Amino acid sequence: MMGDDVLNELLDEDAFDPKKLFDESEYSTLIIDRGGFNKKENAVADLLENLLEPNVTRQESEAIFSKLKESNSQKMLVDGIKAAERMEEKTILTAACWECGLDFSDDFLFFVDLACHSDFSLAMEALTVVESVESDSALDQNTLINALNMVTASKSPNKELMQDLIENIKSRIS
Repeated sequence: MMGDDVLNELLDEDAFDPKKLFDESEYSTLIIDRGGFNKKENAVADLLENLLEPNVTRQESEAIFSKLKESNSQKMLVDGIKAAERMEEKTILTAACWECGLDFSDDFLFFVDLACHSDFSLAMEALTVVESVESDSALDQNTLINALNMVTASKSPNKELMQDLIENIKSRIS
């Protein structure tokens, strides 16, 4: 049997607003499947979710970037971008990739593909990740040629970004 205080709370119209559950400005929609995660992976998942909080401050973001770098969270960041359904979340997580200063050379083609996206903000953040990959990293010529082919075949409306991307990739081809 329910106590009177629990019943009153359920009936109180101001106690809970179900509309907020569907308000993207109130809650993040990123769902991270944590099955089989170890303690470190759960901590990184918490960091990613915190980064997407609507009221996160720049100081809090900086602390999150630092922790992401310390834990070498490249895979979780890329998986988070792939799992994010909202463009804003994809953009925030993509920006976090270059903000945390990790090496994403293993995911070079993934970020080249994102840089070809029609959404300008996402494309710009992805271009920044591509540009932050060290020129002397382990990118082989086949990867660079594939990247160049992806960009030239792209139908992106962001012509200036595409030109910058092409120039960056060409400068890496020997």
